[in-house]
Amino acid sequence: MINIALVEDNEDLLDDVHFNLERAGYRVAGYGDGAALDAAMRQGFIPDILVLDLGLPGEDGLNIAERLRLSHPQIGIVMLTARTTLSDRIAGLRQGADNYLCKPVAMEELIAVIEARARTIPRDTGQPDSWQFDGSKFSLNAPDGQSIPLTTAEATLIRLLAGSHGQQANRAEIVAALGENYLSYDPRRLEAIVSRLRRKIAACVPQANPLRALRNQGYVFLDPLKSL
Repeated sequence: MINIALVEDNEDLLDDVHFNLERAGYRVAGYGDGAALDAAMRQGFIPDILVLDLGLPGEDGLNIAERLRLSHPQIGIVMLTARTTLSDRIAGLRQGADNYLCKPVAMEELIAVIEARARTIPRDTGQPDSWQFDGSKFSLNAPDGQSIPLTTAEATLIRLLAGSHGQQANRAEIVAALGENYLSYDPRRLEAIVSRLRRKIAACVPQANPLRALRNQGYVFLDPLKSL
């Protein structure tokens, strides 16, 4: 799974890009400025690809790119900015960007650039990259070996996601799998189940939780997930 860090101070744009990249199959963590990104990296989240705005509060995106190019040269850097002049583009590429995109950008173009950048990333095959659901033990096992105990409802949700196309399911499917009537089921009960499970998963992967909501639809598990 490709890890993407998205640094953008416009909350609406951050949410939109975050949503579309997740739908494209990437694990995405969003930050409002360079300081938040640095804090995440100090805690161990090193992205494969950084999508970076330039006009940020605090440290400018050009400075962020320049120092990360020195400290983490393996990170692919895609600048996404409203600075559109030729001199801006040249400065961005010289200070560390692999790709330079100007706002507004079509999501199809951004995703195509991310796909091209992802193809250049060497993958470590020595470490398993999938979560495993053990239905007999009611547990969800993280790629690093940590085991998360599940309640019956949580196990039902994970079993459904593991067996569904794209590892996603809508709310009606989930409620039916729980043995409830969708028309009379209180949606807050499902939200509570998912929230509790996300907190458990966050203890294993605090920076990029793979269990995410699909806007007005249901839920998706972004990382590879297999049933034992």
